[in-house]
Amino acid sequence: MDPRTKLLIALAFSVIAIMEERLAALAILALSPLFLALKLGLAQAWLRSLRLLIPMLLVASLITLVAFGFKVALAVSIRLLALSNAFFLFFRTTLPEDLAGAMVKMGVPYVFAFILTTAMEFIPVIQKKVAGIMDAQRSRGIPLELGWRALRHYPALFIPIMVSSFSLADELAMAMESRGFGRKGRSFYKEYKLSRKDWIALSLMGASLLLWALSLT
Repeated sequence: MDPRTKLLIALAFSVIAIMEERLAALAILALSPLFLALKLGLAQAWLRSLRLLIPMLLVASLITLVAFGFKVALAVSIRLLALSNAFFLFFRTTLPEDLAGAMVKMGVPYVFAFILTTAMEFIPVIQKKVAGIMDAQRSRGIPLELGWRALRHYPALFIPIMVSSFSLADELAMAMESRGFGRKGRSFYKEYKLSRKDWIALSLMGASLLLWALSLT
């Protein structure tokens, strides 16, 4: 589907997940993107993302449990899981350059779209650099495992990461300048058009939003 269609569906899904309070409906919202991810063969990638999500879910649930009680804490956990599953599916099936082109087609300034998609593309690059820095510092006998004892060694990790990030930003700025970034009359390699299946998906999305709104009355 067109990236704009997927983005609108993800946003509509998020609106429902944020405003919905019924636990059964939230559970369905949390599971439906997961079934689609499994069908697309993204189970391992989803499990890797879940390992990073679990600490956030635990912290949010604990804070909500203390402040508002068990039912609200459970709803918050399921809601966060539903949102994370939906946007995991969106970003795993949408290339950053396609997202940028679709956003510009929707009227978003190209500079904003470029910043967003460049940040998405540089996340794995930074992750690899962090892993390399940690391995290099461990080989020098500097412990960087999580814990209070290793806290005083964290500058040995953060300073090289900052230097490497600034170096990447400088190289990117020079590359953009040499290619005439910001010049008017920019063209795009791919032309984005809504097909029949996009209109069908958007119609189903609108009908789903209407039925959900009617179910709340």
